[in-house]
Amino acid sequence: MNTSTSAEIFFIISSVGFVCLWILVAICLVYAIRSLKTLSRIMKKFEHDMDSINETAEDIISDIRESFVFRFIFGKKRKSKRESH
Repeated sequence: MNTSTSAEIFFIISSVGFVCLWILVAICLVYAIRSLKTLSRIMKKFEHDMDSINETAEDIISDIRESFVFRFIFGKKRKSKRESH
């Protein structure tokens, strides 16, 4: 086997390996992009649910503060002198 034949065989093998490597990289990128899109959708749903929970918690707290038992135990909220001016 002479030098030029060895170089041609090495070039063909390295070219095929390079193409296979980039195909694997492309497949990994596609899966990564799909995973990031899914994660983004999950985060949007999570943010929406957190906003809903926040509103519900605020409603519950205001109902508790307006209840008779809470006002009886802790008294009415007094306005400070700064608020009345």
